[in-house]
Amino acid sequence: MVDNTISKTFEDLIKEVHEPGLCGECGGCVSFCSAGDLKAIEMSESGPPKYINKDKCLKCGICYFVCPQTHVLNDQLNTKFKYEAPIGNQIKVASCHATSEEIRKQATDGGAITAILNYLLDNRLIDGAIVCKRNGPFNRVPFFATTKEDLIEAAGSHYDTSSQVTGLENYNTFIATNITLKKVMSPDLLNIAVVGTPCQINSIRKMQELSILPAHIVKYTLGLFCYLNFSFKDEDRKMLEKRFKFSFEDVDSMNIREDLILYFKNNEELHVSFSDLHEIGRPACFACPDFSNIYADISFGGLGSEEKLTTAVIRTKIGEELYRNAINKGYIREPKELNKPNNKDEILAKIKEFSKKKIERAETTLKGKRP
Repeated sequence: MVDNTISKTFEDLIKEVHEPGLCGECGGCVSFCSAGDLKAIEMSESGPPKYINKDKCLKCGICYFVCPQTHVLNDQLNTKFKYEAPIGNQIKVASCHATSEEIRKQATDGGAITAILNYLLDNRLIDGAIVCKRNGPFNRVPFFATTKEDLIEAAGSHYDTSSQVTGLENYNTFIATNITLKKVMSPDLLNIAVVGTPCQINSIRKMQELSILPAHIVKYTLGLFCYLNFSFKDEDRKMLEKRFKFSFEDVDSMNIREDLILYFKNNEELHVSFSDLHEIGRPACFACPDFSNIYADISFGGLGSEEKLTTAVIRTKIGEELYRNAINKGYIREPKELNKPNNKDEILAKIKEFSKKKIERAETTLKGKRP
């Protein structure tokens, strides 16, 4: 498979991924472009990456290799990470939450990711973590967190609409965190953690498989469950408000579990089915078959667990050791009454259900889209 793609370049990526509308804008190709210092390609303000200067492209094919939508290296990764359909390898599945009330208060679910990152920082196992934080009322941007305060600032999906609903003119729930990887690479940074969606972790794993810099500094990958991300403009916002009879000015926070959940300042909540959000879903998401982040060290999400709890799927030996140490050091806790065998069976069944749905959706989407 690799031999057949040696001659592939960014031109092929445009034809096979961008033009059919399959680009997830994960940032992998730009972050690890071998001509990055020459500025051959860059992220667009809206849409797939683009050439800055085509003549500076080295035609090395790295961009093609690391793209999640080319599926190059899938066989190698599936073997390495012991993939079994439909949800990948699982050493352990659990419902958990942060022990810190400060973290739990800010978190969307149980705050487990924030707590685990805090454990890594406190014990100097990482120099920092690539996460995303709020930038304006409804926008979030990737940034490099190096303190507990940074992590808490990044936790949850809370909004500040005290003045007006701004930032929703081009709202996107997907954050291109991989772009930050190259920005944080320096001789002083030896170990970092990355929190990302399936396509982002997929790209990082491919880069690690090919020993492409700076993937070597990523020591821990914490993956997010991902069924659908949304991208909408002002007219879409107005459509949603009219259809579901609410105002974004009244929204306090948002979460995605079995559906989209909007939490309002008056303590009410609104559940919106994914089927009602199809028209504002990011096109690339419909072509992605990975719901549970199969290549992460640990995958996290709210699906399957009770409110204010996080579902964790431990996948690798690195993830197993990290999770166990975070529990032993008192950073996260597993409620015993919610982690009995029948509870875990129910969690796995729910994850498998959504994983199968996403695989089937991707297969349907890709029919006729591939050149």
